[in-house]
Amino acid sequence: LSQVAKRLEETARHFKTMGSLGFWSQFLCTLVSAAILAFSIFVSGTATATVTKYLTAAGIAVGFISVFRSFGYMRLSGRLESAMSDPSKAPPRTEVIDKLKTGIIVNVLGLASTVVGLQATVGLLVAKALNSPATPFLQGPYAGQSPVLALDVFLVQACANALLSHFLGLVFNLELLRSVS
Repeated sequence: LSQVAKRLEETARHFKTMGSLGFWSQFLCTLVSAAILAFSIFVSGTATATVTKYLTAAGIAVGFISVFRSFGYMRLSGRLESAMSDPSKAPPRTEVIDKLKTGIIVNVLGLASTVVGLQATVGLLVAKALNSPATPFLQGPYAGQSPVLALDVFLVQACANALLSHFLGLVFNLELLRSVS
């Protein structure tokens, strides 16, 4: 019984640490990414292209879901701590593993959406750069020309932050899964 209580204490401490690290790191990355996307849309009136806007926004939305899943791991640590005195009240290992697997799936879906959004953004920027003639900066663009703007490149930063958020979430989920398994 004392070995089970000790294992519950170690697992609870690990879930609290990893859950806190995952929550704050993902929250900050996702929040910055959302702020960058919102800023670039509000300043320019529209994002670079509709598909990039929606895919990046989907990645950010899934990022916030992952943030709240990490918060759930901190709450799960509290349940594990309270079960140290009575291990029969601890959540079953299969339930904990299922939660972690769901967290991994959420992060992989977020990564997929954000990577496709990033590829669309970069592809559009390359197309704009290749289609713009080499004109002096002060002369300005020709009629009908769509030069690469700083706000277009700003979207790449939003995607990169969302990717980092999902990567960190995936790392913390895999570490918790490793510790439980």
